[in-house]
Amino acid sequence: MLLEVERTTSTGRSTTGILSIDGQQQCYTLEPPKVADPNGNGFICIPAGTFSLTIRWSPKNKRQVPHVENVPGRTEIEIHIGNYPDDTDGCTLVGTQLQPDIVLYPEVAFSALMTKLFSVAVLRNPSSPEVNQIWDVGSITYTEAP
Repeated sequence: MLLEVERTTSTGRSTTGILSIDGQQQCYTLEPPKVADPNGNGFICIPAGTFSLTIRWSPKNKRQVPHVENVPGRTEIEIHIGNYPDDTDGCTLVGTQLQPDIVLYPEVAFSALMTKLFSVAVLRNPSSPEVNQIWDVGSITYTEAP
């Protein structure tokens, strides 16, 4: 499965875009703005590129969520529920509607996304407890905002 986040707008508060699965629009996205990372890791938003995508336990969200793997200088980059730039922590938020610097109805978008991802996910370690399970899903590509 190939996911793509086509970034469409960047403001001083956020970067927004459209998430597609295998070429079909799925939902809208909200990420941190493209500003310099104070830790020296490039920008706060995920750099443009293609990354492996897994589903695994999120200690912060207390549930299984998609993880964008091997982002340079980063760990625990997730796709999760939230509405505003302050909710991202460097991650990607999803919603069914988009307003400037806000995604709306994130629970609906997240649920639909997880259903699609789990329909193709392959469990790497089936004998592990849920908090240690890793599901391979495919890849995700992030493009730059114009």
